[in-house]
Amino acid sequence: MDSNLLIYLNAVRAAEARAAYENFYLNLLAENKAYTDVLVLDELLYISKKKYNIPYNVSIQFIKSIVQPYVEILALGSEEFGKASEIINSYNIKPSDALHAAAMTVNSISKIVSEDKEFDRIKGLNRIWLT
Repeated sequence: MDSNLLIYLNAVRAAEARAAYENFYLNLLAENKAYTDVLVLDELLYISKKKYNIPYNVSIQFIKSIVQPYVEILALGSEEFGKASEIINSYNIKPSDALHAAAMTVNSISKIVSEDKEFDRIKGLNRIWLT
């Protein structure tokens, strides 16, 4: 799971838009084992504060109550960095997205929830987003 959905769940207040993201998240959790990586949490904290002015403590509570109980958080280490380096060289994508893709590859995960279309270029990954 990329940061997009989690940021929207944390930040969007308009009822109709929020309901769409909540339903999407709940359906994903009901139908799949969910994973993310620790860099996604960094992005969630940073973007929620910078773009939406949500205090860090509010986002941390969101992570503790809405993410951690339902989503397994993967670590990033040297194996993921090595794979990310290959992905950057092969697909010319942003380093953070390459790290997400590397964590997926190392952990045999093929589906990613993201609105970022650059994941579509990576062979073996299947991007899922609201339709």
